[in-house]
Amino acid sequence: MTTHIPERTTSKYSGQYARTVDSQRIVEILEDSSRIALSSKNPDTAGDRFALAVEAYHQLMSMGTAAAVRESVKKLMDNLVELFPTQVVANEALGLREKARKLKTLQKKLGLLRRALDVLDRGLTENPANSLLQAAALELRTEMSEYGADSKLTPNHPVEREL
Repeated sequence: MTTHIPERTTSKYSGQYARTVDSQRIVEILEDSSRIALSSKNPDTAGDRFALAVEAYHQLMSMGTAAAVRESVKKLMDNLVELFPTQVVANEALGLREKARKLKTLQKKLGLLRRALDVLDRGLTENPANSLLQAAALELRTEMSEYGADSKLTPNHPVEREL
């Protein structure tokens, strides 16, 4: 799959590291930002870290770094660009699901689970063939049905009828 790394100007951090000459520090920032972007359950945090990774990547590419470092950084960024759109959706839904499991009242629990399902459904609208999101949505629907929410799933979630 061919990935398209966003232009530097698309990052809200564009130019922040333009005068940095310590390539090792920029590599650390890129690695940390990539890890956090792919693991955060808060989509705002994930998006900010993705933007920071874009800036760090472009700064490294503009520096006189060794070919091996440039190749490694390119692979890391390609991987991030490929995984991020799906992972940010899955992580947000997982975070909502974890919060729901801690709640005592059924109504509030189901409310958060529905929000998580809405997040997954939006992700599936953008990428309907994604097996990770499909599996997560099915698992979430199953969990909700265990709480007796079956009848409330179909009208609000047309994807349910397709399964």
